[in-house]
Amino acid sequence: MATPHSFSLFLITISFFILTPHSSAFSSSSIASDQLKFWSENVQNPMPNSILKKLSPLTKKDSVYYTTILSTSDKFTADTKFCSLANLACTSVFASSARTVILIYQTPSAAHPASNKNADPFSFFRQSVLTKDNLLHLPNVQESLPNRAFLPSQIASKIPLTYEYITKMFPQASSKKTVQDALSYCKVAAIEGETKGCPKSLEEMVVFAKSALGANKLRALTSKIDSKGSSSGMVIKKMKQYPAKKIVACHEASLPFAAYFCHSIPSTRLYEVELVDPKKESGYVNTMLGMCHMDTSAWPKSHVAFQMLKFGPGEGEACHWFTHLDLAWISDESV
Repeated sequence: MATPHSFSLFLITISFFILTPHSSAFSSSSIASDQLKFWSENVQNPMPNSILKKLSPLTKKDSVYYTTILSTSDKFTADTKFCSLANLACTSVFASSARTVILIYQTPSAAHPASNKNADPFSFFRQSVLTKDNLLHLPNVQESLPNRAFLPSQIASKIPLTYEYITKMFPQASSKKTVQDALSYCKVAAIEGETKGCPKSLEEMVVFAKSALGANKLRALTSKIDSKGSSSGMVIKKMKQYPAKKIVACHEASLPFAAYFCHSIPSTRLYEVELVDPKKESGYVNTMLGMCHMDTSAWPKSHVAFQMLKFGPGEGEACHWFTHLDLAWISDESV
């Protein structure tokens, strides 16, 4: 049954599309209005739906109230009221689907050998696969995670990304291992040439991307998925490579509030690939983003990509797809 809170989020989404992609679609008292304004000032293309759904439902008055509490006490606990008002995933529903992100979007600097055997066998592929009319297999790209909103930047800035603090603030989270795994990506040392970070708010993610790319204006790209990828096979009908010298990839972090693991690795290539299901007669099925890491010499030997592609560090490139929840940031000049 729909709750008043979920209905208000529905109205926010409808207003965004019917009225305008800018902050005028929202009340000036809303945090979402500020978030959209910040986006329009820094990003040249419309906000993807996966990000739009994460705009904060809090009012500015709510934000001031909770920021004040967090500023004066380190013992704040996210109770049911706060989790509902802020649209956070504070309970066990969050933990059930977080594992998939860890398996597929395993960072080069944080391999998990023990879980490699459970990874989708089509998670990684070679660049040679990206050829027009080629038949390929997709992993399960229809990633599903509990929707949760970004915290206002003022609140997010008060939350340190430590296991102790997160589990104390969100004691209802049933899987502490999920939180621990998510934070491990943030803490692990960067590999050679890698720029990495874990933005805790929408504003932090945009600022990180601008800094890593050395750009004032950005483009945010994501996959557009119309059907679930499967091993039945898809055919490449059209593709293009973005001429970006630097790319920032951001993958959702499995935390109770919307946050991302973002990194930029040298020698990467970004492709937009239009795929059709040969068993269906009309329409593109998926428009996928694919990233190829051309230099894998600094990756750990235990990385799941090497097991799938049958080579070792530095012996070949490793490519992977972006789900609709992932973001690729490039300079506006690269389009």
